Amino acid sequence: MREKFSEIENGADVRTLLMQAELNGGDPELLRRSIEPGIEAELVKQNPKRKVYRLDCAGGRTLYLKLFAGRGPLISHLRFYPRLEYLAARRLEKLQLPVIRYLAWGRFLRGGFCLSEGIPGTVPARQYFFQTARHRKDLAASFLTELAEVTRRLRACRIHHPDFHLGNILWSAPEGKLYLADPWGVHRRLLRTRPDAVLLCLPWLELRGCAEEAALEDGLCKAGLAEARADARVLLDRAAALHERRVRRHWNKLSARILSGKSKFATEIELGEGRCSFRHTEWFAPPEKFEIDPGWRRQDFASEEASRPAWIESFLLLPPPDDPPLARLVRKDGTSALFYARGRGGNAD
Repeated sequence: MREKFSEIENGADVRTLLMQAELNGGDPELLRRSIEPGIEAELVKQNPKRKVYRLDCAGGRTLYLKLFAGRGPLISHLRFYPRLEYLAARRLEKLQLPVIRYLAWGRFLRGGFCLSEGIPGTVPARQYFFQTARHRKDLAASFLTELAEVTRRLRACRIHHPDFHLGNILWSAPEGKLYLADPWGVHRRLLRTRPDAVLLCLPWLELRGCAEEAALEDGLCKAGLAEARADARVLLDRAAALHERRVRRHWNKLSARILSGKSKFATEIELGEGRCSFRHTEWFAPPEKFEIDPGWRRQDFASEEASRPAWIESFLLLPPPDDPPLARLVRKDGTSALFYARGRGGNAD
């Protein structure tokens, strides 16, 4: 079994990997019986170090395969990510916390994987809120109530979650429930700590400016993170400061990702005037059309570098700008422009 991370590219490669690799945990033979008749594999997420495939198996079963690139013999021996993520999920499950079910983990040449079971009718919590719930007060209230309950249970179990955000939580529409996904690094503390409380505030911070401030503060109180609204405001401010420190620390990496031409943030295409990047939605879906609306307000810049800071910061600031740039054009002559939805019909130099 010699597949490498870079060589696994389609459903046939995935099936071969799972049929030949040693599967650790759960019931390996039952898993193989689900996969053996054939699968349809769809790549749903990738970066240079990880790929995630959705696997539609015969009989209607849906699995998710997360592939990890190798990180060197020593690191892989000490911190084998697939195994640690699998174990983290199983610990959360034992605590009766709402986490997706991890079924197995395994190794391949210079890499590894873990396999989890899909929950029917789920979408990322970020997508559900920004696409649907924010436009209806009753749905937003139900969503915040469930988020408060999940946050409360994590706090009550003294859980340290280093990457708790709306992209790592799933919303089940049939159940009206949230499930934790991607539990890498999640573990239980001996004592509750203030830093862990701040980390649990990060999903609430993502909603700041898009949900009523009083509703967010009340939610943090229901979650047991604050005793009063004033305390909740302090926590949100601390979470904002933490987010800003993280952004500044990883500024170069995040900037490169945003400017790469194809990321979760934006997609770049060639136009007659030059290269144009189009902003994705708040839940990271590409726009329906890759074209500049003639009614958008245009702000011109003397160079590509001059428009870069405003474009990058618009994706990273929390709360987000009220009127973020929807597109960025880098012309062939070296000048650039940002395009905004507001102020239709006029240009700004």
